[in-house]
Amino acid sequence: MMKKRIAIIVIVSFFMDQTIKLLVTKYLTSIKLIPGFLSFIYTKNKGVAFSMLWGNRWLIITISILLVIFLLFTLNNNYLKYKKNSNITNWTFGLLIGGIFGNLFDRITRGYVVDYLSFNLFGYSFPIFNLADVFITIGVILMATYWLNEDTKK
Repeated sequence: MMKKRIAIIVIVSFFMDQTIKLLVTKYLTSIKLIPGFLSFIYTKNKGVAFSMLWGNRWLIITISILLVIFLLFTLNNNYLKYKKNSNITNWTFGLLIGGIFGNLFDRITRGYVVDYLSFNLFGYSFPIFNLADVFITIGVILMATYWLNEDTKK
């Protein structure tokens, strides 16, 4: 049952990400939604976070595939001692894998990742990102929270 729930989260998050990216590539160049805070700016990202590994498409694709394999191995073998049928497990792995697949699909089919969310907070402009990045970030936070709670219990 847990794997079915995770698969649903992966599929829904992937399709949400890809639908928005399709709309962005067809209809968006730049929109200031909340001036000085939030803008939608279509950009082509050939790297990963903070432009690391820029232009190393096949290396990033390889790392992404290996990361998904590791996550599936971890999930299947209870390697990190996740509780079976736990909601946090479902959301952690579902969002991580769905987000990774969203960006991996872009890299394979387009040669770059479609980014479009631009935030400015107190004069600092965050790197432009997308919904798949949000899913990955939430998944990492959930995983870290789970590990910290488990360590505290011990």
